[in-house]
Amino acid sequence: MNHLVIGIPTYKRPLMLEKLINSIYKCSIDRKFISTVEILIVDNDRDKTAEEIILQHKSSDSPKFKLHYHNYPIKGLSNVRNEIIKKALLFDPDFVVFIDDDQYVTEHWLNELIYTTVKNKGDMVMGPVVPAFEVKVSKAISKWFFLPQFENNKQLNFIMTGNLIMRVEFLKDNQLQFDKRFNTTGAEDIYFGICVLKKNGTIYYAAKALAYEYISKKRGTLKWILQRKYRGANSFVYILVLEKKIMGILKKLLISFVYFNLGVVCLLLLPFKFKYRYIGLIKIAESLGGFSGLLKIRYNEYSKENR
Repeated sequence: MNHLVIGIPTYKRPLMLEKLINSIYKCSIDRKFISTVEILIVDNDRDKTAEEIILQHKSSDSPKFKLHYHNYPIKGLSNVRNEIIKKALLFDPDFVVFIDDDQYVTEHWLNELIYTTVKNKGDMVMGPVVPAFEVKVSKAISKWFFLPQFENNKQLNFIMTGNLIMRVEFLKDNQLQFDKRFNTTGAEDIYFGICVLKKNGTIYYAAKALAYEYISKKRGTLKWILQRKYRGANSFVYILVLEKKIMGILKKLLISFVYFNLGVVCLLLLPFKFKYRYIGLIKIAESLGGFSGLLKIRYNEYSKENR
C-alpha cells in the first residue's frame, strides 16, 4: 500500500480551494493500493488568505484524510511548487500528487492515478483536466480551453502539473526541482517535464483520473485566450533557447512567419459565427509570442499581484 501527499498551491482563491478540498473529501480510497492520504495546502499569499478555510475543515476533518496548512509568502510558481515537494517529503510518502486550487476532482480520481502508476511502474502520471465554465460562452471561445486527451496508459513526452502524481523515489534520486526562471512566466511544468525525460523518467496518462478546471467569467474571454497563446509560444521559444535547440529555434521562427501570414488571411473569418472564427487572431498571437521569445522578451504573466 502507498502513502500519498496531495500538494495544493494556493493564492487568494479561498472559495475555489474550499470546493477542491470538499471534492477530495468525497474521493473513494482503494485500501489495497492506498494506506494514508495527507492533504498539504501551501498558501503563497503573505496575508494567509486560505488559513481560515483550512481551520474550518480541520475542525471537522475527514477520517480518510489528514489536512495540513503551510504559509509560504515567497511568491513564484516554481517557488511554491518546490516548497510543496520539500514539505511533502517530510511526511515520507511514496507519491506526491499535484492539483491546483482552481480545480476540483471526481470520485475515483485518486484511485485512477495510483492504478495507472502501479500498472505502468510510471515515474509520473497525468490525468485529464476538463474546463468547467462559470457562465455560458460561445463555442468559438470554449473550444480553446479543451486540452488534448489520450488513451488510458498511453506514454507521454510532456507533463502539466494541474493533475499529476509523482513517484517520490524518482524525485529524490534525481534531485528534481522546478526551475525558478519560470516563477513569473508560467511553463515551469513544461520545463520540469523536459527535465524528467532527461533523467529517463516515464510519464503515463490516466484517462479516468478526471479533474475539472474552473473557468471564471473573467477568464472565459477572447482576450484571455490570446494572452495565453502568446505566453505559451513565448515560453516555448525560451525553453528552446535554454536547451540550445538551434534547429528547433529556426523551425519555430519559420512557423511563426507562417502563423502570422495565415492569421492575417484568416481574419476574414471573423464576421462568421462558427467555432473557428478566431483562428486568425489566435495564430497571430502565437506568432507574436514566438517572435518576442526569439528577441528574449519574456511575458511575466504571473508577476501581477492577482494572478
